[in-house]
Amino acid sequence: MRNTLTKIGALVLGGVLLFSAAPAQATTADDPYSVMDVVIKAPKKVKAGGKIHYEISAVNTGPHVADYYFLGGKLPKGIVDRLYWDGPKGTKCEWDDSGFWCWGDWVLKKGHEDWLEIDVRLKKSTKGTAVAQLGALVYDIPTGMENLSKEEVDRLGGFDVWFYGKKVKTKIVR
Repeated sequence: MRNTLTKIGALVLGGVLLFSAAPAQATTADDPYSVMDVVIKAPKKVKAGGKIHYEISAVNTGPHVADYYFLGGKLPKGIVDRLYWDGPKGTKCEWDDSGFWCWGDWVLKKGHEDWLEIDVRLKKSTKGTAVAQLGALVYDIPTGMENLSKEEVDRLGGFDVWFYGKKVKTKIVR
């Protein structure tokens, strides 16, 4: 069961709790079920019309398995409307105005890693700095709800959503 990208985007753009990518240990009921330690790699400079290669790596530091999470985020402005991506076998992705998000059909156990690579090409007219907001979007879905219909999950609502990400800046040179 996965939510549509439109709903994810609404949560991200509607004020999802933003955290740095540094891990933390969950100790209270208000803490996330799964904390992600996220590393983002990208070039510091790229020529106008060139390619930016992003690498996202997320390790679940716990305390629980992550069974409802996405990797990706908001891509920079000034890119062509086509991209290339790679991830573990079974990864699926969607792209709309809220960002580019990918997920798998698996749970991420504590201490395990997931990854995603994204290649975008800049338009030749793009100037300045390409800014992306990338990382892991993690939902706190209670155990036993994974088999409910999307309509029932939406009706129940009220789930915490955590974004562990980083702003990535790439200077565009001529």
